[in-house]
Amino acid sequence: MKHLKIEQKSPDWWAYKVGRVSGTRTGQLISTRENSLIDEMLDEMLDGFVKPNDFQTDEMLFGIENEEKAINLYSEISNIDFERGGVLVSDKFEDIHMASPDGINVERGIIAEVKCTMQGKTQVKRFRKGVDANYIPQIINYFACSEDVKEVHWISYCPFRPEREIVLFIITRDTVVESKETKKSGLVQVTVQDKVDALHEALTAFREELKTELEKFTHYEF
Repeated sequence: MKHLKIEQKSPDWWAYKVGRVSGTRTGQLISTRENSLIDEMLDEMLDGFVKPNDFQTDEMLFGIENEEKAINLYSEISNIDFERGGVLVSDKFEDIHMASPDGINVERGIIAEVKCTMQGKTQVKRFRKGVDANYIPQIINYFACSEDVKEVHWISYCPFRPEREIVLFIITRDTVVESKETKKSGLVQVTVQDKVDALHEALTAFREELKTELEKFTHYEF
């Protein structure tokens, strides 16, 4: 597992992100809906820098302010030490793929992904229903980055529900993330590793598309 100790949100971190699919972009990459991912990435590759999105809601600010507290609390409970932040380098697609963990234990292959919420009802819902569906691609991305990732510890932190400030789900490659019915096979369960394999296929095709479109845009004749 290759982990670069780059401070997140630093100039070096933003520079490394140029032209790379990270956790927040994984959902766009694997989505069947039309989106602007390739246009965004081509634009920043031509610029040579990422345009930071400075928009922050109260919930986002709360998360930034409480993320370290949440990881420290979880470390006390679990006896797992985590390095903060940095960049997880992709094994197979270093040129276009990465992940930015909230916390990482390289020796044990454990990633900490933290979500902080001010809403008590959100904490209760996560306890009852599990990981929010919109965060699944982000989790898949960690496993897709490195074969050395064994577990993702998805942590929801809410100090306004002191009865259970931490809600935890431990995801492995065998975790079922989707179940669907097919006429031929009946019930089919899709695991994290199945999604990782699909993401690797998507990255292979996307890398070729990026190269082709970049060449077409920068080398043309009328």
